[in-house]
Amino acid sequence: MTYLIIGATGNVGGALVSDLHGQGHSVRALVRDPERARHLPSDVELVVGDLDDAEALAKAVQGVEGVFYMQAHPSVEQAEKYVQIAAAAGVPRTVLLSSFGTIAYPRPIIGEMIATRDEVFRASSPDVTYLKANTLMTNALWWVPTIRAQGRVYDATDPGKTVPIDTDDVARVAAVALTQDGHAGRSYILNGPDVLSSREQVDILNETLGLNIELVHLTPAQLAEKNIASGMPERAARGLENLHTLFATGRSSVYAEDALWLIGRPLTTFGEWCERNAVSFR
Repeated sequence: MTYLIIGATGNVGGALVSDLHGQGHSVRALVRDPERARHLPSDVELVVGDLDDAEALAKAVQGVEGVFYMQAHPSVEQAEKYVQIAAAAGVPRTVLLSSFGTIAYPRPIIGEMIATRDEVFRASSPDVTYLKANTLMTNALWWVPTIRAQGRVYDATDPGKTVPIDTDDVARVAAVALTQDGHAGRSYILNGPDVLSSREQVDILNETLGLNIELVHLTPAQLAEKNIASGMPERAARGLENLHTLFATGRSSVYAEDALWLIGRPLTTFGEWCERNAVSFR
C-alpha cells in the first residue's frame, strides 16, 4: 500500500514519512523543492509540485491508499482542487491536519480560516479524519531569536495555559488514522500530556537546558506592535494578537485523551522535547 504525504518536509509530515516508512509502507511525497526532501529515505517516491498544480496533484494521488493533507496556509481554493482530484482518483481516505482553534471560543482568526477550509472537506467526503492539534511544542522555536540575542522570551499569554503536543506525536496519530480502519469521519482533539503556561514552559527550558531565560510579559496588543516593528506583516501580527488573547484566557486548555489512546504509548513531555531540541536554543 502506498500513502501520499503532502507537507513531507515539515515537522509533522517529515515525522509521518519516517513512521510509515519504518512500518514497511510505501510512501510518496508531494514536494515543491526536491532539495528540501533530501533527508527523506531514499526510496520515498517524490512528485514535484504543489497544491496549485493540478497535474502534479493528480499524479501524486493516483493509486494511493490514503493521503495526509496539510497546508502552509488554509486555502479554500487549494482544498477544493484537492477534493475534486482525490474524488476522481478514488482516494479511499484523507487525514487532514486541522487545529484546535476551529472549535475554540471565541474562535481566533486563524481558527476561523482553518474551519472554513475544513468545511470544504466536510461537504465533499465522509472519508476524512480531522486532527485538531492544540499548541505545537515546536512553537517554542519562535522564541529562539530573542533567547539567543537577549536571553528573553516576550510573551502575551501568561497566565493562560495550553496543552502543547509534540509534532512527532501528531505524526503517530496520523499514521494510525491512515493505516487503520474506523477513523473516517472522526475528529480528534490532540493535546499533549501537560497543561502549561508560557512561563512554565520557560521554566522547563531553563531547568532542562541549564539556561537563564527571562520571560517578559506584554499585552497581546503590545506584542503585536513589537512584531510589526520587527518586520512582521500587520495582518499576521494582528492574527497572533487575536490568538494570544484567546490563550491568555486559558480557554485552549481543554483536556482530551485522543492522542494518548490512539497511539497507545506515553506522549512526549515538554521537557523531553526540550532535551531533543537543545541545540536550537543555545
